[in-house]
Amino acid sequence: MKKVFKLIRLSALAMLHFSIQPLAFSLFRRPGAIALANQLGGTYETGKQSFLIDPSTTLPVSSKYLIYKRGSSQYYAAIADGVNMPLGVSPDAPYQLADYFSVERLGASVGTQQGLSAAAITIDHLVYSAANGLVGDLITAGSGTYWVIGRAVNTVGSANLEVTYVPCFPYQLTQ
Repeated sequence: MKKVFKLIRLSALAMLHFSIQPLAFSLFRRPGAIALANQLGGTYETGKQSFLIDPSTTLPVSSKYLIYKRGSSQYYAAIADGVNMPLGVSPDAPYQLADYFSVERLGASVGTQQGLSAAAITIDHLVYSAANGLVGDLITAGSGTYWVIGRAVNTVGSANLEVTYVPCFPYQLTQ
């Protein structure tokens, strides 16, 4: 019988402790204040991540399937310039400032991706992130340093045509 009373007393103390604890924290908070972590992380199961269009971008964006780079902060993306590391390709074309759009991260997305060609691209050649968010053929690029983004799946004969490629994690290559 003593064990039963002891268990009841312990459970009553535990309930009292856990019911007072939130009250103690709420006594020192301002009304409406919410405690949040300094940095919120996220996981992107499909490799798609949402960004705001960078304020320095000329709007509206001219086309879908352009390659984007990191913008002026971690929340912004701007059209890739071929110099900075590319983030991925977007099937969206932001229209105005403060537009959110989806970027399919290179190396994290499933399947092939589309882009617009900077010039002619040959099937099975490595492709790189060119200026103005376009995709270029590494074999015909000449000497320089480039961000490789994948391998072409089809051949296109000129600039501004849709090219399909198998993406990879971006890496720099000097030739």
